[in-house]
Amino acid sequence: MVEPQLLAFQLPFDLLDERRGQDVAAHNASVTIIVPDSYANEMSAGMAQSEVLAIQRLLTLSRHNDIKVRWQQHIASRVLASPTIFPLLAVLIVLENATHDIEGFDNVQAADSLDAGRRKLFKERLKVDFFSDTQVVICADSRGRGTPPDLYGSDGRMIAREDFEAIIEELVTHQAGTNLSTSSAVHWSSALATIVSELFENADTHGKTELSGLPIRKNGVRGLILKRTTVGRGRTRDTGNAASRPIEAFELSVFDSGPGFFASFMREQIQLHVDIGLEWKVVHSCLERHYDSGLTDVRQGHRGMGLYEVLRALQLLRGAIEVRTGRIYGYRTFMEGEFKFKMEPSTSPTRPGMPKPQLLDFERRFVAVPSEHELLVGSSIRVIVPLN
Repeated sequence: MVEPQLLAFQLPFDLLDERRGQDVAAHNASVTIIVPDSYANEMSAGMAQSEVLAIQRLLTLSRHNDIKVRWQQHIASRVLASPTIFPLLAVLIVLENATHDIEGFDNVQAADSLDAGRRKLFKERLKVDFFSDTQVVICADSRGRGTPPDLYGSDGRMIAREDFEAIIEELVTHQAGTNLSTSSAVHWSSALATIVSELFENADTHGKTELSGLPIRKNGVRGLILKRTTVGRGRTRDTGNAASRPIEAFELSVFDSGPGFFASFMREQIQLHVDIGLEWKVVHSCLERHYDSGLTDVRQGHRGMGLYEVLRALQLLRGAIEVRTGRIYGYRTFMEGEFKFKMEPSTSPTRPGMPKPQLLDFERRFVAVPSEHELLVGSSIRVIVPLN
């Protein structure tokens, strides 16, 4: 029997990394996660890193391994009282193959506290005047909690685009404070609503069922994260690789534990021998409504996410996007100071100066040739928009 691997959340992004993710999954080991009282401080120190990617790696671990969670008492009390402000830990408490041990609690007390925390997570609503800079909405499909009222109507269908816009407008106005004029806030809310509704609709359509079309039986989880964060400015010709002053930003992230873009499109599970170039091509076909790839989409009712529309909105907002699915990690940025690539020339007859609907490789940064990463379930998409 393989010894349990101890994963301490003091360094959540380092420990849920690619190497560990591969090793743990390959050995089908039992994984013990320790959540210390210092968790919030450690997360604040690494806020510029992608929490949604850590969630996707956690979901991948849960697909291959049973998980044992050891909570220190103070952090457990904080999380279970306000689970929506701890996205990574909110996902942890809804996993169905996880057992939990809380310091100072017996088994019955721990189970009751976790049940109460889950009820609170599913009951709470998005707040405009929220006291934290972070909120998460969880769709726990395999627990029968897949249609939270913030994102779905009473008929179980996703809310309309204009309803997304109303939510985002309120949140942006609150987060930006006096930094934005009223007209700017309207443009922000419209552009952000376009992005978040496109991303979440994609997760709703393709992220909650198996390839068979049946609901995901265990740990079928999707979610939307909204937070205020701090990111570094991009490299410029003047600064080179020198560190620059961080800026305040608004982050929107969407994740799911579904088949992933490649499997959803090709109707078969991705295998490690599949050419990475083909997977890159398929991801773009999933993202773009009219992507001319030579690939046939066999899915019924699929219209693509509208990558061009998303990138055009990000260009307006001077933001950035990261896409992680399967073995692919793509990105595009329009942030101030970043080099611009894959843009239509000013002489283009249709889209002069507009972004081409193509991602760049996250590791190589300036090329559209993909690097291969460890295989993750589902997808995670992170959007960053500067507030100033």
